[in-house]
Amino acid sequence: MSSHGLPTSNDPQDAPPAVAAGTADGAGSQGSLTTLVLLVLGVFAYLTMEMMVAPIVPFVQKELGITGSQSAWMLTGLLVVGAVCLPLATRYADIADKKKVFLVVLGLSGLGAVIAALAGTAPLLIAGQMLQGVGVAVVPIAIGIMRDSQPLERARTANTIFVVSGGLGAAVAYVAVGPIVTHLHYSYIYWFPTIVIAAVVLIGLRALPTCPPVVGGKVDWTGALILGAALVALLLGLTFPTTLGWGSPLVLGLLVATILLLALFVVVERRHSSPLVDLHGLAEREIRGVMSINFAHAIATFVMYVILPTIALLPVAIGYGMGGDASTAGLVLLPYALLVVVAGPTAQRLEPLLGRRGTMILGAVFIVAAGLVLLPIGSAPWTPYLCSALMGLGLGIGFTQSLNTIVRVVPAERVASASGAVYVVRSVGGVLGGQIAAAIFSGGLTPEGAPSWGAILANILFLVALGVASVGLSYLLAGRRSARTTAATLTPAQA
Repeated sequence: MSSHGLPTSNDPQDAPPAVAAGTADGAGSQGSLTTLVLLVLGVFAYLTMEMMVAPIVPFVQKELGITGSQSAWMLTGLLVVGAVCLPLATRYADIADKKKVFLVVLGLSGLGAVIAALAGTAPLLIAGQMLQGVGVAVVPIAIGIMRDSQPLERARTANTIFVVSGGLGAAVAYVAVGPIVTHLHYSYIYWFPTIVIAAVVLIGLRALPTCPPVVGGKVDWTGALILGAALVALLLGLTFPTTLGWGSPLVLGLLVATILLLALFVVVERRHSSPLVDLHGLAEREIRGVMSINFAHAIATFVMYVILPTIALLPVAIGYGMGGDASTAGLVLLPYALLVVVAGPTAQRLEPLLGRRGTMILGAVFIVAAGLVLLPIGSAPWTPYLCSALMGLGLGIGFTQSLNTIVRVVPAERVASASGAVYVVRSVGGVLGGQIAAAIFSGGLTPEGAPSWGAILANILFLVALGVASVGLSYLLAGRRSARTTAATLTPAQA
């Protein structure tokens, strides 16, 4: 991959073999293990806390007496702040010490959680949730720390572990949130992870390795302001249609503003000597493929989040419901979380055999299969669990392969920001997917107010179409021959 004067690739065949510094003795291995454990604990604590927010919304509404539109901002506010802060935080991590940026971002998310836990009013709770959204940047920055401080193959293994941590966090969230709100108080979903976050920050101050920037630079504050405004306009434009409709002047105005702001952002970035986003790098074939695939996968994820809990709660008599309760709605997503844990290591082992392209295609095929198995749900009520499991495999393989591709083809000094761009794309795709799925359901209701089979079927076919599109987009990635030529491991300095 060309990078306009930057190293062409992190692929081992592009540089001479080398032995990673610090790995020849036990001290180096011990240090890398400590680094990995602290990063994984931070990522796990944040993602677990994030996944437990949605199930507690009804309890928060009841205790604080807030409306549904207010409580929706518990999730929307977190997403908006996360999407806006991601490019800024990850770019800053590229030109500063990643250790410091990681600890600050993680610490701010913990502070937001404390504010939300202590909140007695809706505005304060929402403010805490929004500050918590800063923590979305912990994963790409953790990836950057591993890429800077460890050999390439160990950094790729860490990517797998981060994906597994996300799956485990979701699994813990789905299982633990019920007992917590039943026997304790919803605020404990904030307190338990915050204890872990505080421990990681305090220990990490001494134990995490410093990661000074490979090259100098400065933060493009003008670009950050324009991109932040564009993302806020876009995400609000995608969330308001539920209540205002897609034809609302406010919604249309926000979407038009998004287009104009993004166009201005491109102009500014192309003229800046140290841009917030490396537009030239994002235009490269494989990175363009990774971004496109993750956009489709994010839409598919939130379509699944709408379909499966809805089916779980619909009565059996309707012909395509499971007749369950809130616990069933959570448990039906548990196979997804558990199979993500399996999918990460699977992708790591498959890439040398199938190549980047083949591995990504396999993940997309699982997504297609996940939609298709829902078709006979009337006669096979267990199919939502199978759908959930197949989605876990497909999305887990796809996300792990995406991160591994970023680590391989992006210059080391841009790994954090490139990984952050993936998360921004996933945030936007997630909001869009949830809105589309909800709109399809709203447009096809039975006289009793339940989603009709036609609406269920339309969302299922939409899920299948996203999987098929992902198969096609996978051809932007390198094939098996490229994967098989890897024979040596780079040190961070050589990458």
